[in-house]
Amino acid sequence: MQVARFALQFALGIALTYALQRWDKSRLSEEQREHAWNAATWGAALLWYGPLCMPAWGWVTRRGKGRLHGLVGLVLGVVVTVLIALVAQVVDEVFVWAAGLPPDAPM
Repeated sequence: MQVARFALQFALGIALTYALQRWDKSRLSEEQREHAWNAATWGAALLWYGPLCMPAWGWVTRRGKGRLHGLVGLVLGVVVTVLIALVAQVVDEVFVWAAGLPPDAPM
């Protein structure tokens, strides 16, 4: 059961991050899209860092308009990272409840 919990958290972190970045990329201007990561960098960032790559995503895609926009993107990335972590925590608690595990069961 521990492996299933870990796999769920891992997949959820990557899937939510990917979906949010893809949605964000569709809203960016052409100039901002040019600053975004290429496919290899994007995939590596998602795989290695999961939700923790959101601040870097915000910085990279918004810094073309100046440092202030880049800092705003960085801060938004931190906020979104925290939100993804909260969603993952809630999903984990639902999984623990549905599996009938004790609430303090280690992952």
